[in-house]
Amino acid sequence: VCKEKLGNLAERTLYAFLPRDIAETVHDVSKLSYTTFYNFITGQLTEAVILGTLCYLGMKLFGFPYATAIGMLVGITALIPIVGAFIGTAIGAFLIVMVSPLKALLFIVYLLVLQQIEGNLIYPKVVGKSVGLPGVLVITAVLVGGRIGGIAAVLLSVPVCSILYSLFKTQLSRREKKNIDNDNQL
Repeated sequence: VCKEKLGNLAERTLYAFLPRDIAETVHDVSKLSYTTFYNFITGQLTEAVILGTLCYLGMKLFGFPYATAIGMLVGITALIPIVGAFIGTAIGAFLIVMVSPLKALLFIVYLLVLQQIEGNLIYPKVVGKSVGLPGVLVITAVLVGGRIGGIAAVLLSVPVCSILYSLFKTQLSRREKKNIDNDNQL
């Protein structure tokens, strides 16, 4: 209820203090931003559940100890960009090395392979689909964001890229329509 009241107040303020066309543009970009960030967070959570589940299933299949605990740990740490997967791997390997050093080594190899599959196939599909970005743009956004501003920028790079991509597509469609209309008038 409080969120709706604040949203209503913000919308009324926009239309009261800004010209109508600017207020509509700000309102549209705000709605797009909200939807994109919401979908991104949902996609991140979905991806973390998928990774944790795959980790658990693979660990059960290969007979690694602590499959449930480490699968959950890997899923939770996957929410931390870039370093999360390594944290989950390190803690999981530390737990397993107490039981069997060989199994700990095999676990690290298994998780490295799983992380490659997740990073190159699952993440771009799940998160890209949730924010409406092609997979190649998801990977590009993460790489550019990491290069520009580190971990914080990686968190924001995919939803920001999605917003810019949507705004670009909208403007492109408007320009194409305008050009078609101008050509038809000649």
